[in-house]
Amino acid sequence: MTGNAAVVLRKPDDVLRLIDTGRIRPKNPALVKIVALGSIFVDGWDLSSFGLGTVQITSEFNLTNSGLSLHSLPVISMTILLGAMFGGLFGGYLTDRVGRTKMLLITLFLLVGATVLAATAPNPELFCLWRFLMGVGVGLDVPVALAFVAEYSAISNKGRNVTMAQVMSTAAAAVAFFVIIPFHFIGVGEQLWRWSIGLGAVPALIVLILRFIYTAESPMWAAKYEGLEKAAEILRKNYDLEVTVDEERRVVAPQEGRSRAGSLLALFRPPYTARTILVSILVVCQAAQYYAISLYMPKIFSSLFPDDIVLVLVLSGVVNLIGAIGALGCVAGTQRLGLRRLGLIGFSITAGCLAIISGAFSVLAASIAVVLIAVFSAAHNFGAGYVGTAMGTLSYPTAIRGIGGGYTQAITRVGGIIGAFAFPVLLDAQGMRFTIGAIVLAPLVAIIALVVIRWDPVGKDVEEHGDEDLDTCDEVGASTSTRSN
Repeated sequence: MTGNAAVVLRKPDDVLRLIDTGRIRPKNPALVKIVALGSIFVDGWDLSSFGLGTVQITSEFNLTNSGLSLHSLPVISMTILLGAMFGGLFGGYLTDRVGRTKMLLITLFLLVGATVLAATAPNPELFCLWRFLMGVGVGLDVPVALAFVAEYSAISNKGRNVTMAQVMSTAAAAVAFFVIIPFHFIGVGEQLWRWSIGLGAVPALIVLILRFIYTAESPMWAAKYEGLEKAAEILRKNYDLEVTVDEERRVVAPQEGRSRAGSLLALFRPPYTARTILVSILVVCQAAQYYAISLYMPKIFSSLFPDDIVLVLVLSGVVNLIGAIGALGCVAGTQRLGLRRLGLIGFSITAGCLAIISGAFSVLAASIAVVLIAVFSAAHNFGAGYVGTAMGTLSYPTAIRGIGGGYTQAITRVGGIIGAFAFPVLLDAQGMRFTIGAIVLAPLVAIIALVVIRWDPVGKDVEEHGDEDLDTCDEVGASTSTRSN
């Protein structure tokens, strides 16, 4: 025993309340988060590596900055986002249908293979195909990773643990830029983009191995869809908990139709309608500003410091490192301030930075522009970047949490497509100043949504417990743990 109390289970709700109240915690809570959120690191690596390679990819494949063909940079930028949109919808559905563990393993297989193939693609057509499959892998994985973390966390820590994903993503971007610098000096030349993308398969493979060794099913999901005995088995293994199922006094609760696993329509029915609308607006707006600025950050820095690739790499890495610090502030402030306040703060600062850069772009010193972009990155990761995604996981109960996260990922990619497609097109037609000015609309719309819809899931119990007795479960051990995971 590690201090966790022994319990008797009579209904699935016992498992949900046992974990939500924080009376027990897994034996290795940090490992649970690392294994589940490792794919977020891979996603962040890939986005930064593509941003790094836009100039070289454009040159090698003779791409244009406009148009709708596979020889257009905007279209190639969108392929991974289209794949993620497709994967998000189906990933959320499958996550609720087949469970969290199976999806965690399947998605990493896809990511490892597609990443290697994309790095070795001989032409833009195959590059688009493999990028699309990489997106499918990301879209499948993110909903299950966030649902998995949420379902191993107490209510008092769910928000903090889920927003750790933003730290993983931004830290990955910083690491990717710094890791690739030595390859420039050993002379890979115009193939630098291939090395940058291909190296993303390394962390993906490491996470895959860790998932094979350590991952077990979410006890919350198992309690609802595989039975109390399976949930009890997981609690014994991963929580070092003495647990039994009382078959004689067992309560069988009927499943409500609106909460059945994989029900996309449930997200748009009361009480979830306003939550889903808010989540949709936030993720579209944050993705539009992120993919326009962060995805093309090396391109922006290249315009400020032409012909100095090392400086561009260093600045991109430093800005993402500052962004990771901002993401840590998001994690630290989530339970104290709530996601809504974090969003208002973050979007307000990003709107201000973009407005200043746009209004004074022609007269700003390059160093000042870099500082403003760094502040934008910190503010985005502190309050804008993940509040919508976290809400998309925390606003729904276990039965529809997977499809909620999947829908959130799918609609996020709509904003990403807008940012990724619009930036090079507007840049080519109107220049940098107008392009950045147009992006200011995204945070302004998000601020309005947060003011009008005053929903914040942090600290709230969103599970559907029904009318049965709300006592968590019977304690049969004397050493009750009050620690939260």
